[in-house]
Amino acid sequence: MTPRPPAFVALGAWRYRVAHVPLEGVTDLAVTGGRIVVLRRRIPELVELAFDGTILAERDLSDFVCGHGLRALGGAAAGVLAATDMDGHKIALLGPDLHTREQLHCDARPGLGRPFNHPCDCAEGPDGRLYVADGYGNSAVHVFAPDRTHLASFGQPGHGAGDFSTPHSLLFDGQGRLCVADRENNRVQRFDAEGRYIDEIGGLHKPMALALMPDGTLLVTDQTPRLSGYDAAGRLTGRCRTFSTYGHGLAVCEDGTVVIAEMAPDRVTFLRPVAG
Repeated sequence: MTPRPPAFVALGAWRYRVAHVPLEGVTDLAVTGGRIVVLRRRIPELVELAFDGTILAERDLSDFVCGHGLRALGGAAAGVLAATDMDGHKIALLGPDLHTREQLHCDARPGLGRPFNHPCDCAEGPDGRLYVADGYGNSAVHVFAPDRTHLASFGQPGHGAGDFSTPHSLLFDGQGRLCVADRENNRVQRFDAEGRYIDEIGGLHKPMALALMPDGTLLVTDQTPRLSGYDAAGRLTGRCRTFSTYGHGLAVCEDGTVVIAEMAPDRVTFLRPVAG
């Protein structure tokens, strides 16, 4: 059989060569410690990949019910991953060895309007606070102190500024703004660290995952399906298609390679920059 030619996509000024690694049950991924760690909704929940896509190791999260989000934490928590258990209603903080160091949880007692009720993602603020998108049962973001004390929550069901449908992914950008993928409201909302609304990026169809490029470009996957890039002002700078139905997770390597956790069909997709 004659091999198919490689696929290429463009995102802004960059051109990428596309490669796929089939991996069943993938939901999210993160780049940390010279490897890619993939979170799956099946056993084993964690799969370590080399940057060429080779499987290095696998590990169970034996107390997870259904994994959803995976985020590399920086600053004082460098090397730590925040893994979100959507149906176990908790966040597990994993060390570089991928063992659970501590958890934020609700003793398996989910509740409306309080942590947690089917959370989606977790991110760290510039001052070490943790922000959790409590996105399926609640329409809120919860804020925790560095000692994991619950400080505040903001957001409610709705369509106005500061309201959420399903806050599905979140991160802080290079300007210290909290970006939240407000999925069924078809937008990314931006807040300050105290949860005060700043503005929003529209023109999206059910945004799923967020990541930052080395130059500060905000990457957003949505259910068109596509990948979009935005500058600090929220202006669209590039756009391409993703290759499965859902680009559910997203991360960026130091060399600018974009890695996507894709669903239906399930696989890890690499967009590798092409010189020139």
